[in-house]
Amino acid sequence: MKKNKQKNKAKKKLVIAWLKKNDIKLALTIWYGFSWSWVLFTDTLDLAGNKKQGFILAVIILSINVALSVFVMLKMVKLVQLILKKHSTAVAIIIALPLFAFADFLTAWVPAFFWIGPEGRLDSILPLSSGSLLAINSPFVYASRLVGFFGLGGFVWLIIFLLWNRSLRKYIVIPSIALAGLSIIGWIVWHIPKGTQFTAVTISESLNERVSSINADKAQLVVFPEYGLDNITNNNLGQRLTADQNSKSFFLGSLQIFPQNKVGHLNRLIYGNTQEGITFKQDKYRLIPGGEDLPYLLRLGLRATNQKSTLDYFSYAKGTLKGPSQLEMLKLPNDTIVGAAVCSSIISPEDYRYFAKSGATIFTNSASLTIFKGSPLFSWQQKSFAKFMAVSNSRYFLQSANSARSYVLDNNGNTLAEANGQKVLTVQVQNNTKKTLYTHLGEYLVLIGFCIVLWQLIKKVIKWKNG
Repeated sequence: MKKNKQKNKAKKKLVIAWLKKNDIKLALTIWYGFSWSWVLFTDTLDLAGNKKQGFILAVIILSINVALSVFVMLKMVKLVQLILKKHSTAVAIIIALPLFAFADFLTAWVPAFFWIGPEGRLDSILPLSSGSLLAINSPFVYASRLVGFFGLGGFVWLIIFLLWNRSLRKYIVIPSIALAGLSIIGWIVWHIPKGTQFTAVTISESLNERVSSINADKAQLVVFPEYGLDNITNNNLGQRLTADQNSKSFFLGSLQIFPQNKVGHLNRLIYGNTQEGITFKQDKYRLIPGGEDLPYLLRLGLRATNQKSTLDYFSYAKGTLKGPSQLEMLKLPNDTIVGAAVCSSIISPEDYRYFAKSGATIFTNSASLTIFKGSPLFSWQQKSFAKFMAVSNSRYFLQSANSARSYVLDNNGNTLAEANGQKVLTVQVQNNTKKTLYTHLGEYLVLIGFCIVLWQLIKKVIKWKNG
């Protein structure tokens, strides 16, 4: 009995020692694993009718994304620890901020690059595990108007790093006060929008259950979901909205186009008004890796294992063909300029910053989130991104969605209206012509972090060459 107790105690000591030695690895693995866990519950599991194959694929995607993210962040932690040894603590903390911002960017860009496919873009990111998600739904979000998405994430990771190091915890006051101060400045300078007001309508519905035709007499803008204008032309526009002959209401949404001699479909943004019909069309610019564009790596694996049926299923059922250029802004009366994107730009802060910098006074997003099967985690992440777009650029944000929440956020991220199912949201919104520091400069902390890493690598190469 005594020997068994001694063995159990020895095992417990080994486990505790291992946990202490690998605590940061374990914590990062849990965070990134949680952030990506929704991939285990999407309709990828029904890939080509084979749930077992779909689940295996989802586990592989989850494992690779987590492994890449943990690797990147651990490398940055080691670099920060090295800088702490060479500089005073205060200086090292200042240097660490852009380094963690750069690491947060890399954990969004590296997985996207890893899963790139023939219709992908090199500037696409997957920031679903960014540290900024922990700050967006707090008063600290207003600091994003000065430091951006990954800058906000850099602050979060820096504070966590200082908490993790017992000897450095007393220095947590430095980034905390800085973040609070930037948040106060961001609120004071940009919380009041400058622009005209108008009535907008946002739709919540599903692909199979649409709302009834909308009377748009009192609305200047009606936002439909992604694919909400499928099979709609000028001849049958009345199936979706109507207006008095003397009223001119504008609408936007998207529809699917299946071009001849090509595998896949185009996701086409449609814009027009009730008097002239459809006046503008443009194909979707940014696609979600794995969701709308099958990565080269998975294509290679499916071909190597003779899974032609799965490859064909994705190509015909989900494959989307990218448009040639960034979506253009849409001009309405009363100085309203709409930065309208279709679904996937919600995870690309740079797309909406481009809109605001180019003059957009309000943002919209037409989404179809059927693939996520109502995942609460992804729903929280998706709305957090929308809140960031709204707050960081100080713009109202209108989302119309299929099989997900539709909502309207004001320029300070407050939810003015929200609905699921078949609902029509009618809200008074306001344009804003003010531009934040982030809108002007973008992710400058990421650039600074990149330069620091590059300089460290150059010094290492010089040292190696000099023996």
